[in-house]
Amino acid sequence: DKEFTSVLENEIKHEEEQGDEVPEYITNYLKTSPFQITDKPGSDEVILTRKFGNEDIKVVFSVSDINNADEEEELDLEGDLEDEGQQQQSLSASGDDTEEGEDDLESLTFPVRCLITISKPNAGSISVDAIAQDGTFIVESISNIKDSVLANTSTAEADWEKRGLYSGPPFSELDEQLQITFEKYLEERQIDGDLANFVPNYVFHKDQVEYTNWLKELKGFVSAK
Repeated sequence: DKEFTSVLENEIKHEEEQGDEVPEYITNYLKTSPFQITDKPGSDEVILTRKFGNEDIKVVFSVSDINNADEEEELDLEGDLEDEGQQQQSLSASGDDTEEGEDDLESLTFPVRCLITISKPNAGSISVDAIAQDGTFIVESISNIKDSVLANTSTAEADWEKRGLYSGPPFSELDEQLQITFEKYLEERQIDGDLANFVPNYVFHKDQVEYTNWLKELKGFVSAK
């Protein structure tokens, strides 16, 4: 137990030396964005909400998608390094990748699945499955859900019920003009490139915070008498 505790202490110290302050890029986005963030310590999910006219908009994503970063890194190593650098630069808010830390964070690029729900009073909701990556949202499908309560409920029963609903054709198979106008529809609600950049950056930051807390809780259990 002592050896394990010592290893945990060293890892905690290493993580704390990295710092857990919210990067300026993230705080700046949240200051100027209409979205309000709900991030409960210990929770895998992050929720963004906003009002748009009479609409309630919710964007949900998961910190576990940080695992996709490793897969992306492996693929990048097989690709053209110059192209990789251009993609990372496009995600950087400052455009300066010469410094470590915050600038590295701004250059993150890995896919994060997002569930976007737009609800109207007495009109139900639409549920959009999309992936945030490379500064854009890749829409996969759009579902019409008549019951807004069901659309915004995350229980296993609700998820099972929603899974049985018709989700429409794959977005990529829709008429091109439909795709273009729907993407504009999302952009009007600021579900746009800035948000698509923010999501993986926030996932990375939250993962660091949660990992440090997880180490501390594990150490507390191991060292408990």
